[in-house]
Amino acid sequence: MSQSKEVIIIGGGVSGLGMAAQLRRNLGHNNFTLYEKSDNIGGTWWHNRYPACACDIPSHLYSYSFAMKNDWSTIFPGRGELHEYFSSVAQRYNILPHCRFNAMCVSLVWDDVRCLWVCTFQDTISGEVFKREAPVVASAVGALDRPYTPDIEGSNFFQGKIFHSATWDDSFQAKGKKIAVLGNGASATQFVPELVRHVGSKGKVIQFVRSAHWWTERGNPKYSEAFKLALKHIPLAARLYRIILAWQLESIFPSFYMNSRGAAMRQKIRENTFHYVNTAAPPEYCEILKPDYEPGCKRRISTATYLASLHSPQMHLTKDSAVKIGPNHIETASGQCHAVDVIIYATGFQTQKWLSTIQIRGIECKDLHSIWDAAGGAEAYKGTVVSGFPNFFIFYRPNAGTGQHSVIFHSECQINFTCQLLRPVLAGNSEMIMVKPEAQRRDLSWVHGKLQHLVFNSGCQSWWMDPVTERNTFIYPDPMWMYWARTIFPRWSDFVLRRGGRSSGLFGRVFWIMLVSVGVAAFAVNSASVDVKKVVAMVVGWSSQAVKWR
Repeated sequence: MSQSKEVIIIGGGVSGLGMAAQLRRNLGHNNFTLYEKSDNIGGTWWHNRYPACACDIPSHLYSYSFAMKNDWSTIFPGRGELHEYFSSVAQRYNILPHCRFNAMCVSLVWDDVRCLWVCTFQDTISGEVFKREAPVVASAVGALDRPYTPDIEGSNFFQGKIFHSATWDDSFQAKGKKIAVLGNGASATQFVPELVRHVGSKGKVIQFVRSAHWWTERGNPKYSEAFKLALKHIPLAARLYRIILAWQLESIFPSFYMNSRGAAMRQKIRENTFHYVNTAAPPEYCEILKPDYEPGCKRRISTATYLASLHSPQMHLTKDSAVKIGPNHIETASGQCHAVDVIIYATGFQTQKWLSTIQIRGIECKDLHSIWDAAGGAEAYKGTVVSGFPNFFIFYRPNAGTGQHSVIFHSECQINFTCQLLRPVLAGNSEMIMVKPEAQRRDLSWVHGKLQHLVFNSGCQSWWMDPVTERNTFIYPDPMWMYWARTIFPRWSDFVLRRGGRSSGLFGRVFWIMLVSVGVAAFAVNSASVDVKKVVAMVVGWSSQAVKWR
């Protein structure tokens, strides 16, 4: 593999690290640079620092298949252990020397003459703007990297602390404070019990709920030393355990089908959730905690402590909505006024503004965001490549995700798929590779056709859906093992590869067009009734279309 071509990776989270590692492992390619806007690797497990921050996917599956860890402390590890793991992977594959931190990408422009991307970055500390050029760019920008903060009247005049859970204020002390939590997603479910535990007898936590969730009760048992040793020393034990965990998560997928089997599975989920709420939560909150939409339409929330924390006299739950913020209070839609010292937004992220902080222009200077806007939402062939944008790869992006599986699993699928596509480019056999527009249309038609028969599109509003077009831009409509199977080997007929200004995928077409052209020209010359100039113009038109990028 030639080392002359650089690969630029944008983002140092789980996908960016995975891509860097696999460039070395799968392709033996060491010429890459990873640009990360923060000051460390790890993505969400570096940025999020709220109390009790943890993963809700089993640790042995929430890790790379090529860097398995046998000594996880618990089934659902905390933020600290997760970040330590990703740091160890970076060290193991010597990725850190290839990283440039505090560098935010602001634009990517394809130069079709030189077959490379002109990338513009800004130093997040000094403000310096600088450019880099590379033939290949891989975007590993996370979907949960830009917090969403609602625009509530008066918030600028609040005199106490106010922050988003994703940008936790480390100086904040809960004891004795009156705390308002806006939102009740996965993050709030983890940190609210901690606030209740530390707020003290003079403090109070009031949580404003937007919608209920399908709750799953779970513990977090520790792995025994014997189990860790077994995974380490028994051949294939760790791999088998990982497969079992993956299969358990895959077994949930049939509940997403809008058929009799799916309905029966969802009814079982409904019964289990309602039973859990009725037995674990205070009676006055049960109706607030019961969702009114189909199970699976939004991501399920697992917890071991949240419902129990609602019994505390320091805890108050309300479905009333905050409409105005005063200097030291919150006013609600029902006319209530709550005195508060601290406001914490647990209102999620801007998940539908895909790559919106980066201007991306491909062939003929076409703007990616304009293309996606016209389509009604972000879209890509197998969630990874977009026609018109050569040598550009997207991870954790359009319709490559899942509602119940490990994000690392599907990121690895995309990474391995990308490495396969990059082989001819990095080896010097091709200058660029791009998916054909007809192949992309066929893939997207299949994806959105199948989504119409799944619970994700049954009517509820989740962060998987574009709020304006109601187009599902996140979910892959099949179990993850099928996505894995479909991305092991590329369908090369779906791609065009170009070298030296010509498209290798079109060589056969050019040959046959030229052969037919010779015959047509010969006929024209020998026929008095044929306009030779028109024939020549037609032949030239055919030839130009044969080598034109589409």
